[in-house]
Amino acid sequence: MESVLAATRRLLADADVTTLSLGAISREAGLASSNVLRYFGSREGLLLDLMDAEYGLWLPVLDATFDGVVAGVDIDGVAATVAATLAERPLLSRLIAASSELLRYPMPNEALERCRGQGRRNQTELARILSGALEVTLPERDQSYLVAGLHAVVAAASGWSAQAAFPVDFETAARSLLAIQFQGLVVRAGHSDTE
Repeated sequence: MESVLAATRRLLADADVTTLSLGAISREAGLASSNVLRYFGSREGLLLDLMDAEYGLWLPVLDATFDGVVAGVDIDGVAATVAATLAERPLLSRLIAASSELLRYPMPNEALERCRGQGRRNQTELARILSGALEVTLPERDQSYLVAGLHAVVAAASGWSAQAAFPVDFETAARSLLAIQFQGLVVRAGHSDTE
């Protein structure tokens, strides 16, 4: 249902992720809402599928960026690269920022299992890419924290960059927060190696 994802992308150029309605998406795609629901299970399932599609566009770029670098990228460099590539993908960042809210809503089991599978696949790939870039081996538990932390950083940087009282640049905030997170994971991995 690429046409539905494309319609959702078009609408999200101007709409907020959390308030975009299934009816608006259906109209934009030229389909009945029941057809969209039959395929995606729920509005939230559709938006999480779109996040997965955006992850699918981002991860190969991130991988290629690090693959082209000879060894020796420091933690700040890894964080800067991740933040820069996310800043180039505002839709992905907005979907990541909204994902915890989207996951609060009930979904049919099929859609929930599909989203879980997507999450596991993206977690594994992101952990592989970043473990290689950071030159560290992360246990599976810390791979989960890596993705959860990345999502928390993106949500925080997105939220702070969207207000005017205390202006914050998304990329700058994400870079600094990711560097702190990555440093903690590297130290933790090194500590567990010596135990």
